[in-house]
Amino acid sequence: MRRRLVTSLLVALAIAPAACGKLQGFGGPSTPLVSFDATFSGDVTQLRPPGITSEKALSIALVWGDQWLTEPFCLANLEPAILPANPPLTEPTGSSTVADVIKQGCRDPFGFVPAAVAASVPIAASGPTTISLQQLPTADVMVGDVTARVAYGSFVLFDDRDGDGVLDLAFPHRLPSGDRGGRMDMMMIDTPDSPDIVYGASFWTMTAADQRASYHEGGPIEGDGFYPRAGCLPLADGFQVVRAGGFSVAAAVTATLAGQLPTQDPTTCFAASPDAPDATVAITAMAPADVEEVSCDERTVDSSVRYRQPPDQAPDLTDRIWTCAHLPTFDTSAQPSTLIQLVVSGRSTDRCKGLTHYVLRGCDDGSVTCALPWDFTKNPPAWWMCPQ
Repeated sequence: MRRRLVTSLLVALAIAPAACGKLQGFGGPSTPLVSFDATFSGDVTQLRPPGITSEKALSIALVWGDQWLTEPFCLANLEPAILPANPPLTEPTGSSTVADVIKQGCRDPFGFVPAAVAASVPIAASGPTTISLQQLPTADVMVGDVTARVAYGSFVLFDDRDGDGVLDLAFPHRLPSGDRGGRMDMMMIDTPDSPDIVYGASFWTMTAADQRASYHEGGPIEGDGFYPRAGCLPLADGFQVVRAGGFSVAAAVTATLAGQLPTQDPTTCFAASPDAPDATVAITAMAPADVEEVSCDERTVDSSVRYRQPPDQAPDLTDRIWTCAHLPTFDTSAQPSTLIQLVVSGRSTDRCKGLTHYVLRGCDDGSVTCALPWDFTKNPPAWWMCPQ
């Protein structure tokens, strides 16, 4: 459980009178709270996206992770019963399979999702790059409660293309809502992609070996499914560098169905103070398409879906694929919803993957169940492509 905490710091300064009336001893940079060392290996020149001929400012950022749950539609490949097949749907002309839409529109369900960028620094000309923090992780990025909580961070290598000194996060590009009632849908506001290019990360998915920063307070966290390290020793208090070997998708599915957490191989587990000799984090160059989602934020992190009104005019589906499906359910004994959704992927060139869900009947809050829904089931727009 995550709680927001407001902490007030009361500082009493006893200042002796001085002839000049100025405070003494407050100049110069403050001492960092903690420092991490990171190294980078590989050649990014072979990984540049089209049109990029050089790097502007290779840098490393420490990014705290978010507690995120993928939306149910994106789990249909792992658990087909989530999208009921009965009654069967006739696939309209031009539609794609659910699997294809998931591939183009859903991010890795085990991937690292950013919450906040803690620090960004240019890579050192030689030797390790040092990333220092001046403050503890905020309550927004810590998971647990005041008796036991933890934050995890990934070290991200990026080219700071806009020169602002910070890794800028991005969002998926979803299609607009019809908004026939004149309401402003804050969830449909689109933002341009960050110009920064990600070339590597120490932690990008739970299905690969990872190295991460951790900050822990209190005792063991009950049922800790936040980027789990089941099989490793409990974390010590304070900052650490921790490593683990990852787990397979099959192991994760099997463990989840059994009500357990997937375990790490204990021989791959590591934890040490950031100043320990063997605590240097190693980042290897990767193709941006394989790792850039470590810089992709999510507007909702609780697996909720915002179902949208279809607009009067057909949305621009250029380089997007779509399918029709029943609404998802986790109750295999339940009758499938009679409401059909049109699910549209993002574009293949988008930095961040995402889906747009259209339905003919829904609610202003993005759900499909409320006392006074809007309803276009009897007069759908002319372009509507799904069964009614």
